[in-house]
Amino acid sequence: MVLGYREYDPTRDGVLEYDPTRDGVLEVDQIGADKVDVFFVPPEHSLIDAGLDPQKAHNHRTKLLEIDGKDAKLTIVPICTFANRDGFLRPKYEQVERITLEGERFYGDLPSTPDEILDLLEELPPAFTKNYAFGLGLAKPYRFIIDAVEQLTDCTEIVISGTRDTGPASNGKIFYISRKDFERARRSMNSIGNLAQAAVREVRRVAAYNIFAESMGMNPVEPKLGRHPHRKLFTTIAQGKEQLSEEEQMAILQAMGNHAAKLAEEEPEKLAKLRGDIELVTLETLIQQYEAMLRKKLAENEWQEFFNENPFILNLAFGYPVIKVRDQASVGGRKLSGDGEKITDFLVKNSLTNNTAIFEIKKPQTPVLNKRPFREGVFTPSADLSGSINQALDQKYQFQRQVAQIKENSRLYDIESYAVHCCLVVGTTPESEDRQKSFELFRRNSKDVEIVTFDELLEKLKQLADFLRTADEEAAE
Repeated sequence: MVLGYREYDPTRDGVLEYDPTRDGVLEVDQIGADKVDVFFVPPEHSLIDAGLDPQKAHNHRTKLLEIDGKDAKLTIVPICTFANRDGFLRPKYEQVERITLEGERFYGDLPSTPDEILDLLEELPPAFTKNYAFGLGLAKPYRFIIDAVEQLTDCTEIVISGTRDTGPASNGKIFYISRKDFERARRSMNSIGNLAQAAVREVRRVAAYNIFAESMGMNPVEPKLGRHPHRKLFTTIAQGKEQLSEEEQMAILQAMGNHAAKLAEEEPEKLAKLRGDIELVTLETLIQQYEAMLRKKLAENEWQEFFNENPFILNLAFGYPVIKVRDQASVGGRKLSGDGEKITDFLVKNSLTNNTAIFEIKKPQTPVLNKRPFREGVFTPSADLSGSINQALDQKYQFQRQVAQIKENSRLYDIESYAVHCCLVVGTTPESEDRQKSFELFRRNSKDVEIVTFDELLEKLKQLADFLRTADEEAAE
């Protein structure tokens, strides 16, 4: 069966009809009960352009996909399909020859027709080329992922995995990329692209304005740089200007600091924008620090110290405003600073009602579910998670028993125990759908302890940064 790829043409409405002369042929070979190989046969016009005999098209069929139902893997073999290039029908990249997606599910029978293959390609992650006529692989904006692997290693295969950490295999041939790191790289490149486009739009807007303003005898304006450091860089480059040196930047910041009071009085808008810039840059730095810590196997006390230095992150775990009362608070002793029997990592309170909440901080590596399913598709909470929940509940119990004495002995009267909230920061979000379902079912039924994963707090930080950047870009347009 011959099937072409349908793609959107911006010069026409709707979807283009299939054109086999243009797109070439997909051939599906069944390799046993659990494996399928997919081949690409180039169209006649490509063979002619490449100086090959179009009557022998089948001699030039090239493998494009390997589908392994037993091991739940989909392997892409990216090839060059442009006949005017020297590497026609050869690997698309210099070094990387295969990209494998682990954990891909194939419900029912494996795909056996070109139509089913095309449906499968539509389900590829957003960073992938889904048009087989272009040889598959990563879409052009994400080619830098391939470049990075080729620069850093000698690996010839990339495996995107939901169970392995990022790094080369012991054989030196396979480079594993965790799904989280792959998604992080994809989002980062999307963000950079959006910032670059915003910078170019701003410079073009100002260029048009200044040309007409000059003709009318009016003063020119400067482009708005935006808050994000990448946006500032792109705007500066688009203008054809060089960046200030690090020494010059530090001198300007120092001068601004020395005259902050005067600036607040004379130009409050500029001071507000300066503060906004600093806040966004600080948040970006914090996100980078958080991501770096997640990649390491740090002890609980190191995470406790991090949250102690950045207590506003604890706010993100609640739907109401909280402020920190004390870290390493004794909730079972005579006062918060004493050596009580029960120590909670953080005691916080609602800044409006003074109702208290207990925070217990574990580690990202703490498993939240058992490795083996209890029943097919059903996983039970790990002993670490269950124990941590009971620990938090016991702290709550001890605190409620001792709260009157604690308030009196600590001379801290603006805390209340109307309904003490417990929050547990532990582990990371499970990878597979079954494990995610089991985790959500369990924690949504945990009414007394709020369970939040480390990567969820990171995602909330990123969303906050995205919100600030979007607001800044909209204000600049």
